Amino acid sequence: MIYGYLRVSSDEQDVSSQKQGVEQFAKDKGWTIDKFITDEGVSGGKDPDKRNLGPLLKLVNKDDVIISSEISRLGRDLYMVMDILHLCMERGCIIYTVKDRFVLGSDIQSKVLAFAFGLSAEIERQMIRQRTKEGLQLRVKMGVLVGRPLGTKTEPRCDKETKEKIIEQYKWGVPLRRLAENFKVDRNTVDRWLTRWGCKSGRNFKKEEEQRRKRDTQHRKSLYKDDDEYCNIELPREIVIGLIEQDLTIPQIAENLPQYTYEQIYDTILCDYEFNALYRKHGQLKVKKK
Repeated sequence: MIYGYLRVSSDEQDVSSQKQGVEQFAKDKGWTIDKFITDEGVSGGKDPDKRNLGPLLKLVNKDDVIISSEISRLGRDLYMVMDILHLCMERGCIIYTVKDRFVLGSDIQSKVLAFAFGLSAEIERQMIRQRTKEGLQLRVKMGVLVGRPLGTKTEPRCDKETKEKIIEQYKWGVPLRRLAENFKVDRNTVDRWLTRWGCKSGRNFKKEEEQRRKRDTQHRKSLYKDDDEYCNIELPREIVIGLIEQDLTIPQIAENLPQYTYEQIYDTILCDYEFNALYRKHGQLKVKKK
């Protein structure tokens, strides 16, 4: 079977010129197009399975031919073109492009071309990774916390006033169950809060908190550093909270705490639930407005 594949990315464009070129190419080869597959008004960045190209690739067999006006019609993304080429090579299908004059099959020339595509794709990936890393490093220097906020969306928030009331009632001897009823939260949530605030020595909660913190921050290690360990330490809690509530950015907080390195301050704010959430409401907003 000989297939002609036509694609235009805009509804205002017409596939007629592509069709004429493909038909002329087939005529010069002495072939007849058995079927045209058309994607009109479809971006080349869209996955082949979401285009008419996808079913065609699943249909082709050994010695089938796909003719396209140019290789960019198959896909705008180099990785996507590589996947399409790999699939066709596995099935023994040959791709011809009219304008580029590429012949992509299972011969040595096609394999060399596939290697060149693969090398280009790897270089492109490396460049993207480098640009991403440089961008993240710049954000870190500005004082922007990378990654998503810590914790789960299901845990209720506790503002400063509520926190003070819970601590006060706990010191009066109010049981955890009654505290949970008073503030309309789960008993375990109150227990976690009190343990986190250092008001209660939790048998398991502190360990669970640390384990959860490690899980939530594990992926951040690769965001802006290579194999360096985190510099997460114990900072003077009330002082740091006070500086954050003054809308200071992390570089400004570091200036007020010269006894600690920038990395220690940044990583601790990044990894600490309370610091992380509070900073995102204050200094983080200030940085993003710049």
